[in-house]
Amino acid sequence: MTTQLPKKSHRKMWISAASTLAILGIGIGYFRWNAGTDVARPRMGPVVEAVYGLGTVIAPQTYQVKTAVNQGIREIYVKEGDSVQAGAPLIRFDDSGISRAPFSGTVTTLPFKRGEILFPGTPALTLVNLGDLFLEVSLEQQSVLRVKRNEKAFVSFESIRGDRVQAKVESVFPREAQFIVRIVLDRFPPGILPGMTADVAIEVGRKENVLSIPLRSLSSGKVTLRRAGKKIKETVQVGVVDGEWAEVTSRNIEPEDEILIRSR
Repeated sequence: MTTQLPKKSHRKMWISAASTLAILGIGIGYFRWNAGTDVARPRMGPVVEAVYGLGTVIAPQTYQVKTAVNQGIREIYVKEGDSVQAGAPLIRFDDSGISRAPFSGTVTTLPFKRGEILFPGTPALTLVNLGDLFLEVSLEQQSVLRVKRNEKAFVSFESIRGDRVQAKVESVFPREAQFIVRIVLDRFPPGILPGMTADVAIEVGRKENVLSIPLRSLSSGKVTLRRAGKKIKETVQVGVVDGEWAEVTSRNIEPEDEILIRSR
């Protein structure tokens, strides 16, 4: 014998089941959102905007021994890697006598031997002042337009991680199809040589004690936040932006807000 429940009981069961599923759905949705979300607070402090580039170490004081006519090399007084003082003898030729160092430096190239013939315009020796160095950074047009003389820069050499050296912009100029920024350093770490590279950050904007939010929290000019237990979206205006944080110039973000960020 089959017992049938009254229609009202059926209705109550369906309502109860539907309510349970609805609550379960909300809970799952909340869990999914929070499981894939990072929470951050706005912060007060400085924001620094920078232009980034890869710099190459350049030695401006370089001397090469060349001749205007064929010359036999009678004597070589130095070898590659030697440090010499200004006026020291370098090479002696058959007809033009001894070539001497015009400044103190290091012999970096010496491709010939005694008794060989040097042809006109061919470098017989290269002398470099390794104590006088600077950095050159090639930037694209959009970036270089924001860089000015005497702006502060910071340099990190690829071979010496953790040693961040302060520097400044000495000049900005074009060279053929490139836009060059010359960076001078307060000091070069020991062992840095011409041709080495470094990461350069040039400060083009800085503000102190401003409210800022994580840059990755922004999506199409909007940020999602939780305020007083409610999730809302706000359209924000930003000012100075660094690699991770953006200054908030609108007045609709509070320091107590929780910024919701989709996990990467």
